[in-house]
Amino acid sequence: MQNTAANNTLIKTVTTLEDDNSVALYIDLAQQGYTVNGRAVESISMHVTVDGGDLYAGDLAVNWAEEDDSTYKHNTALLMRDIDDTNNNTATMGQFYWEHEFDDTLHSILQQHGFSKAAAEDVGTSEWGMQDVGRASYDAYDIAEEMLAAHNIAVAA
Repeated sequence: MQNTAANNTLIKTVTTLEDDNSVALYIDLAQQGYTVNGRAVESISMHVTVDGGDLYAGDLAVNWAEEDDSTYKHNTALLMRDIDDTNNNTATMGQFYWEHEFDDTLHSILQQHGFSKAAAEDVGTSEWGMQDVGRASYDAYDIAEEMLAAHNIAVAA
């Protein structure tokens, strides 16, 4: 599906108006069979708020089934996860972040749920330090704006 414009009716089926200024996105993928590095992709989520006319968008999270992380050995002075670690969770995070394995699928899923082609294709991975075990992080500002617009919440120009 190639949405050239947002479909507010479809967007409302996967978003919840939390209050006058906040919208949450949740797309359940548990039964869809999507995987990355053999790990099930379970859902997509995001939270967006407008405060004083300003947009505050959390990252768009692709939530995946993590493995036991007890074998992870942090081998770097940096706070972020050690990309050279051989733990399978680290490898899965790399498939999302470095290899962009899920990007095209994510863009397609977002369009299927009413987001415009332009907004869906603007979604890209956040910085490596934002990735977490069981959660791939994406920047999705245009998705945030379409979520708000679907619920008639205005953002200052």
